[in-house]
Amino acid sequence: MDILARLAGADGACLLGTWVKLPTLETLEMLGHAGFDFVVIDMEHGVHSHESVYRLIFAAQAMKMSAIVRLADRSGNDVQRVLDAGADGIMVPRVREPAEAARLGTDAIFSPQGQRGLGSTSRAGRWGLIPLSDYLLKGREATLRMIQLEDLPALERVEEFVAVPEINGLFLGLGDLFLSSGLPPTHPTVQALVARALAAAQRRGIPCGIAVGTAEEAARYREMGFPIIMISNDCTLFGRAAAQLVRTARGPTSP
Repeated sequence: MDILARLAGADGACLLGTWVKLPTLETLEMLGHAGFDFVVIDMEHGVHSHESVYRLIFAAQAMKMSAIVRLADRSGNDVQRVLDAGADGIMVPRVREPAEAARLGTDAIFSPQGQRGLGSTSRAGRWGLIPLSDYLLKGREATLRMIQLEDLPALERVEEFVAVPEINGLFLGLGDLFLSSGLPPTHPTVQALVARALAAAQRRGIPCGIAVGTAEEAARYREMGFPIIMISNDCTLFGRAAAQLVRTARGPTSP
């Protein structure tokens, strides 16, 4: 089931995901066994080729997880390939203007509403084995087109972004917001903008997502009403578990 259908399937649904930076099927499989609802395959900060993205999309969906791909940048160059590979949606980083959001959304929608090219013999069309009407319907109505707002000026204009008809998902990037503004996620100004963005997305009827580092933070944003929450990433989950294991094994007197 695609991620938009999952979100629409139950009132108050909250889907949990994590970033995938490692191009390894085994770690992705373990995320599925762990119970994540979806993953975001990270081309922006990961070491993924188009081939590894394709294989990770296939593996995630085989593990009953939705597969979103965060593009390397906001040029839109990868949109066609990623969607042809069967991704359930795309996430575009560092979007700063509503017109830019509209252009990127248009790249992911079939004509006549958009500019996405017909590729029904790709994996997205099950190699031509599903009716063309089903392939087009998913591309137009069941594909997540999510933009990331990661700058203070963009967040302050959130109502303009959610009004863009070509996008159907919003994601808040508080890490880069901290780098550009110096305001940590817990700052009252940031929290007010987070609440404002969530409310704007809810009024438009589109999902709003956020990334956190811990389960405790996830619980707080779930209580706020966020339907999409990213927790940590595959590299950090493995690294911290390994470091904790070594510290525990060495005992309390180890440096």
